[in-house]
Amino acid sequence: MAAFAYNLLLLLALPLIFFGYVWRVFVTRKASESWRANLGALPNLANRDQGKKLVWMHAASVGEVIASQPVLDALRDRLQHVMVLLTTITQTGNEVARNSPRRADVVSYFPLDLPPIVRAALNRVMPDVFVMVETEIWPNFLAFAKRLGIPTILVNGRISDKSFQRGRRWRWLLGWAVRNIDYCCMQSKLDAERIIQLGARPESVRVLGNTKFDQEGAHLNDDEVRRLRAELGIPENSPVFIAGSTNPGEEGEVLRAFRRIRESVPDLRLIIAPRQIERSDEIEGIACQMGFSCARRSSRARESEYDVLILDTFGELAAVYSVACVTFVGGSLIPKGGHSIFQPIIQGKPVMFGPYMHNFRDISHQAIAAGIGFEVHNDQEMASVAKMLMADERRLTEIKASCEKLVMENRGASERYADLIATVLARDLDVHEFAD
Repeated sequence: MAAFAYNLLLLLALPLIFFGYVWRVFVTRKASESWRANLGALPNLANRDQGKKLVWMHAASVGEVIASQPVLDALRDRLQHVMVLLTTITQTGNEVARNSPRRADVVSYFPLDLPPIVRAALNRVMPDVFVMVETEIWPNFLAFAKRLGIPTILVNGRISDKSFQRGRRWRWLLGWAVRNIDYCCMQSKLDAERIIQLGARPESVRVLGNTKFDQEGAHLNDDEVRRLRAELGIPENSPVFIAGSTNPGEEGEVLRAFRRIRESVPDLRLIIAPRQIERSDEIEGIACQMGFSCARRSSRARESEYDVLILDTFGELAAVYSVACVTFVGGSLIPKGGHSIFQPIIQGKPVMFGPYMHNFRDISHQAIAAGIGFEVHNDQEMASVAKMLMADERRLTEIKASCEKLVMENRGASERYADLIATVLARDLDVHEFAD
């Protein structure tokens, strides 16, 4: 009944889907690279060498791609010859996946969740296991995978407050979808309870932790930090404030806070990494109107004569956090739900964020409890917290140690996910055989 109702809704909405998709391809260009794969023309991997195992891993955007990388690493350690197809929805996520040093064998885009397209995509790929990251649950895709006998695994699963409220309203649909997932592996006990309430079979649900704590190799040593500072044109003794993953409406707050901090720290530099790098011109305009000089990372200039550096490149933010004294992560001063704060924590940095962190509920609470996370509501509070921290070297040293402790205490999830994937690849497992 749920399948019929869902596909009837898709059929009725098909004209809107068509025109919306044409708009994305030809006007916004957000689907200009992905349209072939979106329509089912994924790479033809079904005719791979006999006996070659294939894992199809799907990560929607940048955050999910980053979360998938430690799992991919751990899986490679166990099964060196396994083939991995990694698909994304966004172009930014796809570019990060292609440029990752731990890249998959094949990188493509995910098909639209329409029955003929899903059927065509699965017939072209025919994976031995399908792995979805965090919240990527597509009803038709999961139903067809079940019909073809392809095991499905949700890794790093999470259900935010907003998603849970929405999911309860659509439980008739979401329940059908999650019942088709063989292994629902969640970040926390609360996430596990929520996905069961939304319809998942209790025997399919386990808590295996958050892979973002496992981003090994991301922490830069002192020599690497010095080289990066020089490459970014930061004077040797100048402190740095980094605002990462900012969204419209947040850069103004960040720049006003920067101006306030500079009253007591005149040699401070600001690095802004917008969530959408195509907004770089807009952000530069705002900064210039406020009297700040700007530079772009894409120019690769090493000049230090700038107040604000705009990080308009892909895949560098995780490392760039290492040069900061204090950080702010965006998507949180506006009701969007926040963005990941793992990257500054892994670099041992204090991290500020706004009150809207419902998509990263657990880690934001952990960060506040550990004394490394600080909730702010406006530019005044942001400036006050930043000045307090920058004036206390001992506090910054303690925060670095607390960051390391938090990361070490929560590592190991990627190993557990990789163990499960490897086990499923090795033999057909009934969900009841999956032990704690």
